Amino acid sequence: MPSQTPNYGLATDVVTDDFVEPLHQNRVADTVDRALGLLLRRLITQGVHAGWELQWDKTVAAGEGLVAGCWCSTVSAQQITGLQNGATNHVFVQTNEDSAPAGSVDFYAQLSAEGPSGSVYLGWMGLDAEGNVVEVDNGAGETDRQCFGLWFAQAAGNGMVYDVPAGAEVTLEIDHSEACRLRIPGAIEFGASEETFSWQITQGHDAGGFTVVVTNESGYPADLEYEWQRQGIRE
Repeated sequence: MPSQTPNYGLATDVVTDDFVEPLHQNRVADTVDRALGLLLRRLITQGVHAGWELQWDKTVAAGEGLVAGCWCSTVSAQQITGLQNGATNHVFVQTNEDSAPAGSVDFYAQLSAEGPSGSVYLGWMGLDAEGNVVEVDNGAGETDRQCFGLWFAQAAGNGMVYDVPAGAEVTLEIDHSEACRLRIPGAIEFGASEETFSWQITQGHDAGGFTVVVTNESGYPADLEYEWQRQGIRE
């Protein structure tokens, strides 16, 4: 007999000749669509994540992005439908019936800069009376370009500074740029093996590192053995 998944109660462990009611199949489809759609909308910005630039040959370059809660991509240049000669054509990308299973999208043009609900604005293209492209703007004001995925990263390290004098400060320049550069720097954890040391973290906004000023609060020299860890969203 089929069992149920722990989180959503979906039918699983199904084997040949097991009877599965249509309700169970519908639950799978409804649950995946609801959960995945909401997750993408909350974690990833709708818009162009790569490519999809308007080109002078009246096509849209290969690219990918989130459109109406659906992750879509194209691997080659695509034609734009609806282009009109002698006008400024505003170009949009919109989902179609194959977007969910295959990630395909439609690219179309209209004279208005306000597209239908769920579409993503790509920019505008000016055509003369003969249909020649005379101007292309991929950076129009409403264009949601250069959206970035949430690629979490973690960097860590340690070190030693010998014989730090009593009351002295040591400035540690932590550089993790080769391991990872962070588009959105996150939490920094720093620790020293001896309780006699205090520290202050600065330059925490830098993408490739940070600075720690450590002070020997004791009345005698001590070795500073330290370790650090940092998280964030990488470039």
